[in-house]
Amino acid sequence: MTSFSDYVPGSATAEYRRAVDQAAEIAEQQKQTVDPIHYEKIDRLLDTYARKLAENMNQGYAISARVPSILVAGGSNFPVRKKEKQNRATDANMTEWQQIQGLLDKIRSAGMGGISADDPEAVRKLKAKLAGLEQEQERMKAVNAYYRKHRTLDGCPQLTPVEAEQRKAAMARNWRADPKPYESYLLTNNNANIRQTKKRIEKLSAKKETEFEGWAFEGGEVKMDVQSNRLQVFFHEKPDRDTCSAMRHGGFRWAPSVGAWQRQLTNNAIWTATHMDCLRPLSGEQLTQEQAGPVREVPQGDGSGWGFYIIADLKTWADNAENRSPLEHFPSFETAKARFDELRSAPYNSEAAEPGPDGQSPARLTLGLESADGTSAADILHVRQGENYLVTDFTRTEGLRDDSAVMDILARTAREIGFDRVRVWEQASDGRQALSIVPFAEWDNPYFAANTPGRIAALYCELLHRCDPLPEDRGLRKEQIAEIVQFIRQGGKYSVRQLSLAVSTLRAGHPDNTTVQELASALKTELSNYSAPEQDTVQHQKPKHKKSPER
Repeated sequence: MTSFSDYVPGSATAEYRRAVDQAAEIAEQQKQTVDPIHYEKIDRLLDTYARKLAENMNQGYAISARVPSILVAGGSNFPVRKKEKQNRATDANMTEWQQIQGLLDKIRSAGMGGISADDPEAVRKLKAKLAGLEQEQERMKAVNAYYRKHRTLDGCPQLTPVEAEQRKAAMARNWRADPKPYESYLLTNNNANIRQTKKRIEKLSAKKETEFEGWAFEGGEVKMDVQSNRLQVFFHEKPDRDTCSAMRHGGFRWAPSVGAWQRQLTNNAIWTATHMDCLRPLSGEQLTQEQAGPVREVPQGDGSGWGFYIIADLKTWADNAENRSPLEHFPSFETAKARFDELRSAPYNSEAAEPGPDGQSPARLTLGLESADGTSAADILHVRQGENYLVTDFTRTEGLRDDSAVMDILARTAREIGFDRVRVWEQASDGRQALSIVPFAEWDNPYFAANTPGRIAALYCELLHRCDPLPEDRGLRKEQIAEIVQFIRQGGKYSVRQLSLAVSTLRAGHPDNTTVQELASALKTELSNYSAPEQDTVQHQKPKHKKSPER
């Protein structure tokens, strides 16, 4: 039905086996580089890959057999509508195949990431990590001391000849007048990692010693499975839609394997569960601290699961100053913003300073996010020479990038505080990552709503691609976004109205495409919220001809 050539018996099975064999080889290579405790996870990922790939390939063959190729059947009475449905099913099947291939990356990264609190050997691994960090700290100090005394790294007992040459090359590239083998910020960062690792060890050790108990509520019960490190909620009957929505907003996810709503067993999870109306204990009273577990360190006023911190001057950290600015914690965006506004007008935020190692002015006032359980934190705003810079660290962290609450916080920060610029890392022609400073209004922002020309241009390009899929060309896309940004900037509300009409036309032309409809709705919202200057349409009207003197 799809080819003039005959099918070779067994070729599909051979193709499947080759793919699974390659995945098994990747799994075996990964096992040789990680701790044996991760072997079970690697095997589980491999089994999932083999099962899902078989289902995907079988489904793909079934889809291809629905309608014959027009080259084989001919154009007379060809079922065009059925062929269109087949093409859409093929696209969905290919998208699923790409997601399945992502399991190979998970196999390659198994055991290579951070140490999860779910890991039963977490404390042991953290202690081993702490020992390595402390040993590295002493080694860097010893190397710096040797260099101060001898003014050379030749013969340094803490460095191999190769390492010594690498340090010399790094010092030669350093912009400082009197460079050191290991600059102060490296020692500071490593010391911060040591403190953070010690805190995690203390927290996990205290957690192991805590006896958690569940409670009964009307229509079910809450259990704490310490073995699997999960807080589980069991309902006697299927909950209604409002309850399910409340559970999802509380960070719980439905787990069919155990028949319960569950999330990781943390102080924040227990606090959230004890304050949800649908999980209120039968006694009608809040649980005591002993029953509910330890009180979380950063109470969340908005229920998003994220708190905030302020560092008055981050430069004191980079310079390893004696009186470093303290890390100030805040439970809500309102309190953090009030403190930020109080410090924002301070003169030091606008004063000129020597560029840092990246050639940019140093960060001063800092606003950041931190999870309630203390496992995640990231800066989101730096003030550099009087301008607010968006920090894009969240784009490289999946847990932050995929969290809708984090995106809502960034959108609110853009509205109520504002960003002037953003530091973007882009891939250069030679394959390396290059830093560029982009005005926030022109930044291609695919992450959170910001009502900027760059965000609108990015959504519009994505809508065009969904309506008429073409091979991805990053260079062409960048040029298109720049043109649309310029069009919006020059035309103001006139350009916004023209884009809105174009979006309506595209949406009307693809009524059955759910993705196009959703993108068009999001883009219409961005356009309606965009505050464009009223540049009168007079400049877009055709100029009147002047009468000649003779006439």
